[in-house]
Amino acid sequence: MEKNKTSEDSIKILNRRSFIIIIFGAILSIIVSLRLFSLQVINFNFYKKKSVENKLSIKLTPPLRGDIYDSKKNLLAGSSSLYEFVVFKNLSKDHLHEIKSLDSLIKLKLNLGEISKQLKKYNEYSGFSLSRASWEQIVEFEKNKFLFNSIKIIESKKRYYPYQNFSQIIGYMGQPTQSSELYSKGVFHLERSYEKHLRGTSGKIFSEVNAKGKTIREISIEKSIKGNDLDLTLDLTLQNYAQSQLPLDKKGSIVVISVSDGSILSMNSNPTFDAQIFEDRENTKIKDLLNDDQKPLLNRAFSGFYPPGSVFKPISALVGLQRKLIDSKNEVFCKGHSSLGDRNYYCWKKEGHGKVNLKKAIKESCDVYFYELAKKTNIDDIASLSSNLGLNKEYDIGLSNIGKGLVPSKKWKKAFLDESWYQGETLITCIGQGYNQTSPLQLATLYSAILNGGKYPIPKLDKNTPTRFTGKLLNNEHKKIIVNSLNAVVQEPRGTAHKLSISNPEFVKIGGKTGTSQVIRIKESEREDDEYKSKEIEERFKDHSVFVGYAPYDKPKYIASVIIENGGSGSAVAAPIAHKVLNFAYKNNV
Repeated sequence: MEKNKTSEDSIKILNRRSFIIIIFGAILSIIVSLRLFSLQVINFNFYKKKSVENKLSIKLTPPLRGDIYDSKKNLLAGSSSLYEFVVFKNLSKDHLHEIKSLDSLIKLKLNLGEISKQLKKYNEYSGFSLSRASWEQIVEFEKNKFLFNSIKIIESKKRYYPYQNFSQIIGYMGQPTQSSELYSKGVFHLERSYEKHLRGTSGKIFSEVNAKGKTIREISIEKSIKGNDLDLTLDLTLQNYAQSQLPLDKKGSIVVISVSDGSILSMNSNPTFDAQIFEDRENTKIKDLLNDDQKPLLNRAFSGFYPPGSVFKPISALVGLQRKLIDSKNEVFCKGHSSLGDRNYYCWKKEGHGKVNLKKAIKESCDVYFYELAKKTNIDDIASLSSNLGLNKEYDIGLSNIGKGLVPSKKWKKAFLDESWYQGETLITCIGQGYNQTSPLQLATLYSAILNGGKYPIPKLDKNTPTRFTGKLLNNEHKKIIVNSLNAVVQEPRGTAHKLSISNPEFVKIGGKTGTSQVIRIKESEREDDEYKSKEIEERFKDHSVFVGYAPYDKPKYIASVIIENGGSGSAVAAPIAHKVLNFAYKNNV
């Protein structure tokens, strides 16, 4: 009996334990089932993708960047072979020691600490670039190749700039700044503004890899697509010739544009720089360039702004004609200065020009004629016409450091200086001094507007950009008066640039306007001081030399705008340069 009771107790305990085990097993089964349901049904697509990624490696291959050409398909920027020292961790356990040995042998000046840190995060089967390799370094490496099991020389591509004097137009490449950017990108001028157009589409290499990332086999390849090419309006031969005409000891610039469609045929700036140093990572040269107080990175033809001097006078004359303040026959007597209140405003010709009409005023650049006109002129009319004829405007042609310049108005002075406008300021504005700030490209565009009768083509660098016209039509009679006067500057005796016709009679005949842009104001007392006149003026305070000309004078095809900083007289320095460049363009049918 007692034995039966013990047996019953054992059965009860066994049943209780069995029940717990069954319940626990049921709960476990439910959990496993739910997990399997989640893995195989709910999150099927996610884990399928992860599974594929675990065995599939996708490696991006850089695309070839599009080439940049001049208007005649001469290469201005392309791609060339580049060689690099690359380390593969999986090839040697002593890869760090080998890197140190390479650095010591070839003097690569590697940041070993930073490289060691980067390599810890790097897949051992993927190559890590240490440094670019020059031919001399490659030769030295090959002599000692047996010392390096983990380091290889790998070929890739780099940007190639064959002509230094295009650097301030084309720009250069730089390293990626965001994690999403995989390759070098354009960071200056056309390389930057046409980045999407030039960069192309990356290729892909699909490979099967094991758990450690080692490639087992290559599955497929999607080839990269080269970027689009860019054709410019520039002409290589003209660009090179114009650059050769800029004085090496002076800062300055030249722009040549087409009268008919606004194409920029040449754009030169001195000093210039070599964009290749950025691509070749020549850090010492780059540092020197960035710290150069001559500012060789500045494209003075586009981003250099100066008082235009007398090349601005046609605008003042047109305002006078439009407002019926003058006509072609009105005369002013120039005795060397004009007075307003208690101040004298001087002509460049101390003894004066005598009787002066509009044509003579432009031809001989008489300041007094324009002072007298300015006394009757509203500054806002000058500012308005200037904008209609291409000044006071930004030209987005793809270059960095875009600027607007300035032709002042009453509203501008009140807004920026909180001052009222004075009539004396109109006098100096009318002869291109004062607050006036214009670039060589803007001045070329101004003369394009005059020659085209007010409706002018917007300047462009991209050959495939459609020609677009802007501006308002001028009175045709007014246009003829101004153009005939500009022709007389060069073609008639006593014109400020008549010497050009005499010294180079075989050159194409041109019209244009000389200008001398004051850097500092000369006080009235200094004008009368013989001791002051005999002083050597410090180079940086000398006047800028300015000339804007066009050729041929009877059927204009080309316009050249030249500014030589601190060059002095426009007729002596800038005008001869412009004449040579215009003659080259015309004779070579650029």
